[in-house]
Parts: sequence; C-alpha cells; structure tokens
Amino acid sequence: MHDRRYRKRTILDRKGLIERMLEDTSRTIDSMKQDLERSVVDYTFVPGKDIIETDESVIVHVDLPGINKEDIELNLTETKLKVKADFNIELEVEHGNYITLHDRKSGVMRRTVRFPKKVIPNEAEATFEHGVLTVEAPKLEREESFSVKIK
Repeated sequence: MHDRRYRKRTILDRKGLIERMLEDTSRTIDSMKQDLERSVVDYTFVPGKDIIETDESVIVHVDLPGINKEDIELNLTETKLKVKADFNIELEVEHGNYITLHDRKSGVMRRTVRFPKKVIPNEAEATFEHGVLTVEAPKLEREESFSVKIK
C-alpha cells in the first residue's frame, strides 16, 4: 500500500495550481492598469504650475511631461493664460517573463492660469524645455523698487 502523504500530484492538482497562478497574474496586471489610469487621469486634468511675480513681469511655469512643443497652444489676455495641449502617452511595463502591459492614452489637456496682475499679452515670451513650459509676460503697470537706508 502507498502512504497517502507521499502520493504523486495528479494532472488535476497541477491544473488547479496553474489556474491560481494565472488568476494572481491577472489581478496584478489589473492593479497595475488601474494605478496607471489613475495617474494619467490626474495628470491630464491638472498639470502642476508655479507663478512668480517680479517687479517687471509675471512668470508662469506649467509642467507638461511627455508632450511635444508642437502640440502646445497658448493664448494670453491681460488677466490670464490658457494652455491647451494634445497628448499621446504610450507606456510599456515588463515584469519578469510573465507580465507585460502596453497602455496608450491620448487626449487634450487644458489649463487656465490667472495672472496676479494685468500683463501685456503681445509682449509675452514662451519657452519649452525638459517638459516645462515657461511663459514670461511684462506687467502692464510696473513697480520700481528702491533701496532705502535705515537711519
């Protein structure tokens, strides 16, 4: 008689093991996809921005990683900056020999930034480097700064 503790695994036992492994892999891929979708959705609606005000101008930095300069459209008025950008983001994740994820997102990002002071829109200058858009517009009413000695 054979002792049951030492019985060989049957094909059905191995099939169950393989099914559990496939389910685990499927859950992992779904989780990675949800995380990716969340981060892309967060990015598409609210890119980061900084506003710097000097005595003579207003400088705005808008983070646009993964976007090409040719896909950015700018419109300025005295009081606000409107940024519109088309994007196509492709992400490929490979994990070991088993998990491969390809994901593509495309759409349009829009961001409006209100200037703290009125500017001269037709004298504004814009640059785009390393995924950061920089727009500098001179103030309509410039403030002069003077040093005063304390007595």
